[in-house]
Amino acid sequence: MASLTRHSVSLRSVWLIFLFITCKTIAGVSASGTSLIFELPDKENYCFSEEFSGTSVGKRFRFQYKVIRGGNNDVDAKVVSPNGLVLFKELKKHEGAFVFDSSRGEFRFCFGNEFSTFTHKIVYFELQNQEVSNLAVEAGDVVPTVKTSAEASCDVIHEQMSSVVTHQRDYRIKESTGRHLADNMNKGVTWWSVGQTIVILLAGAGQVFLLKTFFTERVPTKQDA
Repeated sequence: MASLTRHSVSLRSVWLIFLFITCKTIAGVSASGTSLIFELPDKENYCFSEEFSGTSVGKRFRFQYKVIRGGNNDVDAKVVSPNGLVLFKELKKHEGAFVFDSSRGEFRFCFGNEFSTFTHKIVYFELQNQEVSNLAVEAGDVVPTVKTSAEASCDVIHEQMSSVVTHQRDYRIKESTGRHLADNMNKGVTWWSVGQTIVILLAGAGQVFLLKTFFTERVPTKQDA
């Protein structure tokens, strides 16, 4: 009975792997959002645009940004609709998020570092569809059909893998931010230690020289005789 249970688990694992590979082979790797890491120079203002049309119109999207490193880790951010209306605006923030309903046209996502005089910023931002489309829609098949058991399993795996990718991306951003903070702390501690070592050496040398003058025998001169 035990061997039968292990054999059943093994067959299920093989089936899931085969099903996942089949899903990726049929649908390919289709992006349901956009993410980017870029450098924002001082006294600069960068804008990125996204054209919404077709099936992407009318869906809810989530705009999210985070400053990974640079200065006080703050930037200005805003979202502008196709008709020029400012939907979202924040000043000197470390991170932020905004959910909006897409409409036909070009949305602009702008980041400003004009208030900084010499510090560059490394910024991460993401534009993600709140609704995970099924594989048939992402493959371009918009005709409604009844799902087979394999297609339903593929959609479940697709949703779970999309969630895994999102969590992994968040963990990578946190890891990058933490690593940069640790590097800065390491540099600060190193230079502080070097400075303290120099001060201790100079103080020790000064004390030795001062004590040496107390125990040095003075040689009498002819005038003293």
